Amino acid sequence: MIAVLLCSFSAVAGPMFPSLKSCMDADSDCALALKDDFLVDAQSGQRLSESAVSAGAMSVFWLYRDGERYILEEENSSQSKTRRWLVFSYNNGKVLLDGAYIFSIDIDMNTGPYWHGYDCRGDAKPFAVPTKDSFSDVALEELCGGAEGWVVSGKDSVVPVSAKGLAVSVPVYHARTRDGSATYLFTESDVPDLSKLVCLSNCADIAHTPERVSHETAPLKGGQDGTLCSDDEDIYFSCPLTGGKTVSVCASGNSKPSAGFVQYRYGVPGKIEMVFPKSAVPPKGKFFVVNASEGSVNLNIIKFKTGPYTYLVNQAFVSYLTVLKDDKLIFRQRCAAGGYSFINRSALQGLQSRTKSAEDFR
Repeated sequence: MIAVLLCSFSAVAGPMFPSLKSCMDADSDCALALKDDFLVDAQSGQRLSESAVSAGAMSVFWLYRDGERYILEEENSSQSKTRRWLVFSYNNGKVLLDGAYIFSIDIDMNTGPYWHGYDCRGDAKPFAVPTKDSFSDVALEELCGGAEGWVVSGKDSVVPVSAKGLAVSVPVYHARTRDGSATYLFTESDVPDLSKLVCLSNCADIAHTPERVSHETAPLKGGQDGTLCSDDEDIYFSCPLTGGKTVSVCASGNSKPSAGFVQYRYGVPGKIEMVFPKSAVPPKGKFFVVNASEGSVNLNIIKFKTGPYTYLVNQAFVSYLTVLKDDKLIFRQRCAAGGYSFINRSALQGLQSRTKSAEDFR
């Protein structure tokens, strides 16, 4: 049974930073560097803050890159043994804060030491540099505000792995506002390790990074249970994801690619966080249906592209949502129980077909 769970887990989840590389080497091709405890532009030498990142003798900093994301890591060797990971993008002197992960150790008099922390997520607003105070301190204040790490019990969480791993449940703050809890796993490790970080629930919403809609978006009226489609719409595909959100492909009047409309929606019934396209237009040239089956393995896909991102709603033995960026996998979550996690036959008539390609198997 454990082997089955491990296979299911590995098929739908992976490290949050799969292309992690150090920026500390002299021959690094990173656009940023750490020099004399300052975060600087690697080419111009321009500092991102007037004060050093170092917080004293107890803290050590490292800089990493994962694709377009940079991760400034702080490891504090005091009694709390805190790990802080500040995630952001940097392009031609411009900074966008993605989020921060903070884990610390504490001791329970009855059960002994345990890890806790918090997860702060940004709102994609520009972050002004250089900062007067330490870059990491100002960025963490911007992301987390006055939030303090406190323990959210993870004892009731179902973690589909063997005992070889540390699972930690933490409160989540989005734009400084409490937004539920998330569970993280450090595979085959008993301490927080950046290279082994995997999200199990309430993951950061990579799946709707390219296009965000207002958090005040009105909930759908007359929505069909368990989906983001209205009563008068056809459900081409819909399922609740393991991360707590729902993905739906809804349609109306779509008898052929040039008729009616098709929309991808992501979020929860009361708060849809991504809609593509934003207007109700025919799907021709936007959505495609692919029969990617091979041998005895059935795989049907509805896919679309927006900017560098490709979205694939996959119907297989276990259905799932995949997001690629520049042909690299950045997000995958499987469907939980749901009655619409299959490609509706109507989609085969309403959407353009496309032959299978390498990206369908990323």
